[in-house]
Amino acid sequence: MRFLNIILTAAIVAVLSLQIPDAMAQISPLDFGLREAANGTDRFNVLYNTHTKALAIGAEVSYAGIDTLEIELPPDFKSIPLGPRTDFGGVVMYVTNNVRDDALFTMHNPNKAVKISKELVDEGDFRSVPALASGEQLLILTDQHPWTERIGHGHHVCRQDILWLKNGMAVNKPVAPWNTDSTDVRATFVTVDNAQKLFRGLTMHRTDSSTFKTFCLSVSGQCNVLIEDVHVTTPKSRMTADGVFRVLSSVCVTFRDVTVDGTYSGYGRWRQYGYAFSLYNLWNTRFERVKADGSWGVFGTSFLSNTTLEDCDINRFDIHCYGRDALLKRCTLRQKQTQFGSMYGTVTFDSCRFIDCIPVRVRSSYNAYTPFDIEMRDCTFELTMRYHSLVNILLQDTTLNPRPELRDKCWPNLRVSNMTVIAPGVVRSMNLYHPTGTLSELNKPVDYISEVTVSGLKVVRPNGKPTKIKINLSSKEFLTKQKLEVTLPDMDE
Repeated sequence: MRFLNIILTAAIVAVLSLQIPDAMAQISPLDFGLREAANGTDRFNVLYNTHTKALAIGAEVSYAGIDTLEIELPPDFKSIPLGPRTDFGGVVMYVTNNVRDDALFTMHNPNKAVKISKELVDEGDFRSVPALASGEQLLILTDQHPWTERIGHGHHVCRQDILWLKNGMAVNKPVAPWNTDSTDVRATFVTVDNAQKLFRGLTMHRTDSSTFKTFCLSVSGQCNVLIEDVHVTTPKSRMTADGVFRVLSSVCVTFRDVTVDGTYSGYGRWRQYGYAFSLYNLWNTRFERVKADGSWGVFGTSFLSNTTLEDCDINRFDIHCYGRDALLKRCTLRQKQTQFGSMYGTVTFDSCRFIDCIPVRVRSSYNAYTPFDIEMRDCTFELTMRYHSLVNILLQDTTLNPRPELRDKCWPNLRVSNMTVIAPGVVRSMNLYHPTGTLSELNKPVDYISEVTVSGLKVVRPNGKPTKIKINLSSKEFLTKQKLEVTLPDMDE
């Protein structure tokens, strides 16, 4: 049994509280009966009451003097609302949930409806709309006309975009144009400020006696959020559909020094899905020194634009549907893949390492093969018998997407420079493209792709000894609408 460990005495805490200026007023769970709490449910109620009070009076919650908490969610459990700054100071929480799936903590900014024309979206000038003409807002856009249908899942996907407005002018641009005949825009907005919101210094253990999932943090409608020094562990479980961190309709969100050890995503023949990071409709999202592993894959995202990962160690990164521009720098990717559907702009890998994984997979289930480029610079690719192709194009069928913007079936351009390939003796070739699935699709020319360039390729055995392998443009022949310029090194044995 883990008990509350209080390091500082209540007297010391009281003295420290008196020394804090009114502008930085703090309140503590110790002042709300944490020391006297008899069980895990009581301790949760103390935390809830403390944070609710702090939010009401504009104070911060101080966890000084608190080391370890064992909490259990009560039958009337509600997520704990957070103010703009919460520093847990290294607190370790053991959380038991036998109530329902929900987030332990939440930062929510409610939105309001606003009428705009789709012409304004592409122009980025909303000064003619009174509600958006001054201050800072997040304009949340939903296309009520389905963007595409996810084949095999029985549901349509309606795209979303988010624009950060300052005095009526958009700071960023949407992923793809909205002023089209097939677009039906619905909009809401939230008023924001650029002050940093902080969630820091927490270790959360989800206990093996839980029968429901406790998500660590849910964020929506926020600008400039730093989630830092947070660590979440999950026991092996048959529960699925995890979302340790859920972030919706926000801009400028950073995850820094975050570790996720395991997720609720099943295992064995029961393995289904579940993510560490469930992210939807975000712009300018950063991941710095993030380490995460889960049996299904740690990212489950859609509608992301301008995403950066630096110095991360993960087993999967993806943008399921509708994204633009992603940069992965000095990242290690293991065992699974990066995966994209309805992607635009450029996906860049800079000094990354691919270990027994697919560097890029273009997913088929959305039947949305949109134009984008892939750049790989100074990367290392460890070949295996299972994975020895750079770009896997999943093929569904030859059916045209009914949405005009998505009718062309595009393959990405590929530019590779200064790549080190580690090839064991059993692997004698590497494919740049590897189309798999309904191969009849290869009988029709694909669009957009016009350049494939590989330069500065170095091939070695696992022991570092130089060797040669065969470099194939593709594992299967394909046709292109554009003239395809191909530059490959002569590596034939």
